[in-house]
Formats: sequence, C-alpha cells, structure tokens
Amino acid sequence: MKILLADDHALIRSGLRNELGQLEAGMAFVEAWDADSLRQVFDTHHDIDLALVDLTMPGMDGARTIDALRQGYPAVPLIVISAVESGAEVRAVLHAGAAGFIPKSAISKVMLQAIRLVLAGGQYLPPQLMNLLETESPRRTPTPAAGNALAEGGRRANSGRLDLLSPRQREVFALLAKGLSNKSIARQLNVTEGTIKSHVATIFDVLNVHNRVSAVAEAQRLSNDPEGRRLLDS
Repeated sequence: MKILLADDHALIRSGLRNELGQLEAGMAFVEAWDADSLRQVFDTHHDIDLALVDLTMPGMDGARTIDALRQGYPAVPLIVISAVESGAEVRAVLHAGAAGFIPKSAISKVMLQAIRLVLAGGQYLPPQLMNLLETESPRRTPTPAAGNALAEGGRRANSGRLDLLSPRQREVFALLAKGLSNKSIARQLNVTEGTIKSHVATIFDVLNVHNRVSAVAEAQRLSNDPEGRRLLDS
C-alpha cells in the first residue's frame, strides 16, 4: 500500500509514518509539503492508495484545492487533516469530495480507524465534528406559523445526519434496520466482518447512539420517515 503524506511540517509527516506503519507490513510513503509538491506527487505517482492532506500548507486554497484534486485524481481517496475545526470548513471539504476530516488534535486517536474505514469505501468524521456541524448549522428564528413544525423537525434531526454517511454506510444501516447481524451483513455485501464493524461504529457516532439495539430502533424509525427513507434508499 502506498500513502501520500502532505504536510508542511516534517515532524507531522514523521509521526504519520510511524502511526501508519501499524496498518500492514511493507507500507510505502510519498511526501509533499506545499500545494505545488502535492500536485507533482499526484502527477508522478499513479499507484497511490490514499492521500492524507493538510488543508493549510503553503499554496493551498482550502476546499477549492481539495475539489481540484478530486476532479483530477478521482480514484484516490483523500482525507483532510487540519488544525482548523470549524463546521463551515468541514462541510466545504466534504462537499468537495474528501472522504474524511481528521483534526490534528485527534490524529493519534482516530487515524487507523479512519483510514480503514475510508479504504473500505466509507467516510470518516470524529464525533465532535459531527456535533459541530449541527451546532454551526444556520438557524432561523421560529415564527408562530412554524410552531407546529418544531416537533416534526426534532423527529427528523437524525434524517439530516444521514447525509454524513457514505452510500455504503447507508446500505449497512438499511440492513441493520432489518435486524441482520454484522456477520450476515458482511456476507451479503461480500466484505469482511471487521469492515462492517467499522461502518457500524461510524453509524453509532453519526446517530449519537451507544448500542446496537438503539441503532436498530433508530434505523427502523427513520425507515418510516419520508426523508430518512429517501436517504436510506439512495
């Protein structure tokens, strides 16, 4: 496996190499330290399996650079690492096509989990950033005419959070709603049970539930909600 490490601090790149060496034997790394070297690496190495990209290296233009990389190299999954942790920034890079966002303050805790999940086709966000996306969402002052809609809006809160799940994770979630075990889901989707466990862990984080029973109950509730059903079927 070959991983691109893009950060303008050599110590960060060194720490990432040490952390990621636990994934498998014989890992290969290529490095970049600014926007120009990042593009050069993409242009010259056509066998990159994953890119970890600092959002604030010299020459970077935030989500615009991420969007350009995803357009130019769509086959390479890309995870953003950044010291910036605003909901707007996270939302922008995910919209640009990043497969995950890892705050530098949490790198050592979540790196391996995030990478395994992204390589399995999922999308990773730490729980605190999922909550941040909600708290920083634009809010309108309720009007009297909207009063009756507040309860319905609350019931649909998790329907909106389903947007944070990748298509594969929503597929796992739909099977979870049917009461299938991790082993049965893995067999049906032709992946390993460990992969399904990673997806289920992310689903727990997204829906803010702490066990399988609660997740199944929430999945079944959302399957009866028009917006939740639309997202589960997409």
